[in-house]
Amino acid sequence: MDMRILWNNSHVLLSKLLMEIFIKASLLFVAGVLAGGHLPAKPVQADHTTVELIAEDAAIVPGQSFDVAIRFEMDPHWHIYWKNPGASGLPLEINWDLPEGIEAGEIEWPAPERIPLEGLVNYGYEGIVTFIVPMRASESLQVGEEHSLRAELFWLICKEVCLPGEAVVELSLPVADKTERGPEAAAFEAARDSQPKTPGDWTVSAALEGESILLEIVGDSVPEDVYFYAESTGVVDPNAEQVVRSPAPDTVQLRLVGDPAFLDEPSDRLRGVLQSTDASWELSVALLSGEVVAAPEPEVAEATSDGPPPTGFEQRLLRLGLPGFVVLAFLGGLILNIMPCVLPVLSLKVFSLLKHAGQARSEALKHGLAYTLGVVVSFLVLAGALFALRAVGERIGWGFQLQSPGFVVVLTAVFFIFGLNLLGVFELGGRLVGADAGVAKRNDVIGSFGMGVLAAVVGAPCMGPLVAGVSGLAVQANTATGLLIFGMMGFGLASPFLFLSIFPKLVAFLPKPGLWMESFKQAMGFLLMAAVVFLALVAGRQGGVDAIIVLLLLMLLCAVGAWVFGRWGAASRSRRSQRVSKVFAALLIVGSLVWAMDATQAAYANFGERESTGDASGQWTDWSEEKVQANLAEGRPVFVDFTATWCLICQVNKKVALRTEATAELFEDYGIVALTADWTRYDPEITDTLEAFGRSGVPLYLLYAPDGDVMVLPQNLSSSVIREAVERAL
Repeated sequence: MDMRILWNNSHVLLSKLLMEIFIKASLLFVAGVLAGGHLPAKPVQADHTTVELIAEDAAIVPGQSFDVAIRFEMDPHWHIYWKNPGASGLPLEINWDLPEGIEAGEIEWPAPERIPLEGLVNYGYEGIVTFIVPMRASESLQVGEEHSLRAELFWLICKEVCLPGEAVVELSLPVADKTERGPEAAAFEAARDSQPKTPGDWTVSAALEGESILLEIVGDSVPEDVYFYAESTGVVDPNAEQVVRSPAPDTVQLRLVGDPAFLDEPSDRLRGVLQSTDASWELSVALLSGEVVAAPEPEVAEATSDGPPPTGFEQRLLRLGLPGFVVLAFLGGLILNIMPCVLPVLSLKVFSLLKHAGQARSEALKHGLAYTLGVVVSFLVLAGALFALRAVGERIGWGFQLQSPGFVVVLTAVFFIFGLNLLGVFELGGRLVGADAGVAKRNDVIGSFGMGVLAAVVGAPCMGPLVAGVSGLAVQANTATGLLIFGMMGFGLASPFLFLSIFPKLVAFLPKPGLWMESFKQAMGFLLMAAVVFLALVAGRQGGVDAIIVLLLLMLLCAVGAWVFGRWGAASRSRRSQRVSKVFAALLIVGSLVWAMDATQAAYANFGERESTGDASGQWTDWSEEKVQANLAEGRPVFVDFTATWCLICQVNKKVALRTEATAELFEDYGIVALTADWTRYDPEITDTLEAFGRSGVPLYLLYAPDGDVMVLPQNLSSSVIREAVERAL
């Protein structure tokens, strides 16, 4: 299979991952278009909210202003966002489609509230919220006409998860020489009451002091329970505590932690909303440069674990800051080369090196650079998709692609078709056995690039030594730093083959090409088929028997396409036969992929709740944070295995250490409660816990002592490692 097909499929898949959260909302718009392009003037029901366009007055008067509003009624505990959404989220967007002679003003935002979500502080609204928008009517409007006001809305609504919402709302109003208040007038009065007021006779000042902003309010009846919402993002850190003090009567000072970007280039005014329990006020105050105060040294929290911490070498690198992170990322990527996840792809790369043995250094360097570029670019694309999805509220971690049914389908097809190629069902190019000078000089740079892409997408979910910690840091860093770390991890993965391409004479130490390569090639084909079986297991755990059947049918259709291509697309056939076979094979494979992605998605959705992850003995049960706390409250230690079906290290640790008789007896002797947190399918609670321990993926092994101390065990387990940890902690 041409590696360009692989690259295109990977590119399409990543695009689908970024866009799939918008599909449901887009279908709402398409449905409106198919219905005739005109949506009725009534509330629109969307995910977890009802939205409608209402008017304060019963008619439009030429030459006068009038107010309309967008009203949301949300399900309990769901929320949308203020114009500054805080730590995460997106504000409401309105695109007006208005008749000639009517102009819309800016949204009049109600005062927000603080909404903690997943450890972050967001600014938004729950329950019922009304956004007033002033309108101006031209004097040219004719009395007796009726005009339709239409608005396209986009919002983000969140609870534990975030969903984008989109709707088109419409309202028709007549034009009259006078008007009266409409039935929704009371809603507008309530909305105006919720908007911030002017501060009256208060004297307000603001000054920069080191890394903070000191906001001072002086005047009668200044409340002391105030909180400041900056009008724009990137001014005040929403997650930082706001310290309030009253140094003198009728004086309140509020110390805000400034955003680093704002402190570097501060504006001349500080704008936002000051809020107390009973009221809110709109502030716009000149921002002065105050006396620079040295920032206190940050307090370093003591580790809650006396278990195996990062190695001394790793700690020394972490203390170096970004340079240390980069070195750890490179070493973590280098170690990925010996992880079982990457082995099927690396076997193909080894085979490529063997068949190109003896080539010129310039040719070897081209292949090495192409392979390295494929790995690094793929890591950057995956990391970019991860950061983009997290920016819109998705709580996902590194390795998220194997939680996607589409990704599993595409990877299954790629491995299966590669395996058929190695087993001799079809050939790409000349024969691979008895590599001669012509084969050695092939300039298949695109193939090397594609091999790098495949190595990256398969190796990325592996959490080998060093990878888990450094990827956890990268996910929680800013985007530029995160991309640098993940890019360096990809460079580490590609570095051995880049080194061999720089010094191609080292390949001479590998076995010489010959007839034995045919057997080696077929052995690699069986290794790829083993990877296909593993992917079927991943799909089965997330989508049940239906998902496995879909993959089997996909492989059957791909096999037919590959057989047709190998039978009638060979060089000995006529050109017409070759063209027809290629078109037929491509249509069959691409068509089966499209069908399988949709069918597997449906199987995942219909499978419902994940099956219990307990074992036959009953010792291991499903994890929840409530279960952990309940057992600790009763004085029982708890061991938690954060795992996933697609994590091969996790599965190896289960076989050799966790699900052994020795460990079962150890846990029974110490009264340890064993819990399994399965991240095979996306779970926001597991994601939060992983991030709380500085991880972006599995495995993670935690041992809770009854007094609340937590020990983090190493990623590579053995029965002796577990026993030593238990004896040390308990």
